[in-house]
Amino acid sequence: MKFSIRKLDISKILFYAIMSAAAFGIPFGYGIYSATYENWAFRFLRSIKTDAALVFREKGNILKTRPEHFLQPARYNGSGVTVNKTGNDREELVFLSGFLENSNELRLIRRNGEIVARWIVKFSEIFPDPSHLIKPIFTDWNIDIHGAVALPDGSVVFNFEYAGLVKLERCGDVLWALPLRSHHSVELAQDGGFWVPGQNFYRTGQPSPFPRFGLPLKEDTIMKISDGGELISEISVPRLFFVNDLEPLFTSTGRRISPEINWDGELVHLNKIAELRSDMADDFLLFESGDLLLSLREYNMILVVNPDTKIIKWWKIGPWKRQHDPEFIPGGKIIVFNNNLYRSAFGTDRDLSSLNIPRVSNIIELDPVTGKHRIIYGEKHGQELLSVIRGKHEFMPHGGLLITEFEGGRILETDASGQVIWEYINRYDQNEVAELTEARVYPANYFDVTDWSCEDNNNQIGN
Repeated sequence: MKFSIRKLDISKILFYAIMSAAAFGIPFGYGIYSATYENWAFRFLRSIKTDAALVFREKGNILKTRPEHFLQPARYNGSGVTVNKTGNDREELVFLSGFLENSNELRLIRRNGEIVARWIVKFSEIFPDPSHLIKPIFTDWNIDIHGAVALPDGSVVFNFEYAGLVKLERCGDVLWALPLRSHHSVELAQDGGFWVPGQNFYRTGQPSPFPRFGLPLKEDTIMKISDGGELISEISVPRLFFVNDLEPLFTSTGRRISPEINWDGELVHLNKIAELRSDMADDFLLFESGDLLLSLREYNMILVVNPDTKIIKWWKIGPWKRQHDPEFIPGGKIIVFNNNLYRSAFGTDRDLSSLNIPRVSNIIELDPVTGKHRIIYGEKHGQELLSVIRGKHEFMPHGGLLITEFEGGRILETDASGQVIWEYINRYDQNEVAELTEARVYPANYFDVTDWSCEDNNNQIGN
């Protein structure tokens, strides 16, 4: 076979080689340039990649097939009320909040688990205009309830976490909804209204209320809300450090104070406001009726402040770590839910509480005068607890505790000796539970309601 070899045109070869290199090389080079200098093209492509990954990760929520953000591996057996040594003759109702069945829900049950009333809540329906949020919410399964109280008339007040404070009447109609960054807890004020943590958000480019810290910045506040849903007063928690000559303490976390630092902007992470009530005030030598007990997670600190004078009367760091829900109790003591772990315990996963994480959370009792403390629950065999984040507790009139083990999807009540006398497991499926954010116990005579039925409203099941 013969081949005819034409004379090669070197100039054409060079031209096509250069054009091919340009076709592939310019985008490649521009990609490197864009990544290096993070120009508009890089940001656009990164946003597409981020959004695609986010949509994939959120597919269970978007398609309403699996509420990813609310599920945890099950640590305990059973479903619903698994222990009831209180006796059904105790006329008490347990108020639950969390992800129950397939929605965010507030529920009032009897000791045997029978549902008396329920409030199924959807953020998108209560806040159709979510412009007050820092970031948009994909679905009603991307936000939860954190902080709730029931009132004698059967109405309820609760937070959508960092997304709004809401009051519903007993059959579920919205009485008011405040588009505020309320969060973590709702507590009755003894002179009427509610104490609720709030938060102001300052974006990059805005004037900073604390120039030592770069923007964006989150400023937690103490909000007083009226019964009618009006903001009566608001106190900046970070500002309290400055007016009390505690600026060195405020900047002592080891965080580098630099305008270019990249951080989440959270200064203190206020997670509870508790008021010292007049019927208990005489037990506390250092404090007065109306003083507020605050928990600041970022500093492993609790403190007591007078909301009128803004004077910090007392503060303590540790022995708790990343604590939640401090409470004044009779006898001049304070009790604290000690998470006792850092969020790094989750590893690289979302806030998923692996069964391998040691169950080291506990409840600490503290004397603010002497500084002495002791673990009153969680130290003995059979009392193991774990909430890496969140968690609540309540001192019961009989001397026991009502404990919300958030990630365990579990509520337990103990007697004065530490024995479990009541337990509720929020089972989702065979291997998982759904998170519970809070429980409260109300005596039956707390409520003025004699008939909980609401025939025209599916939010409630009457007795």
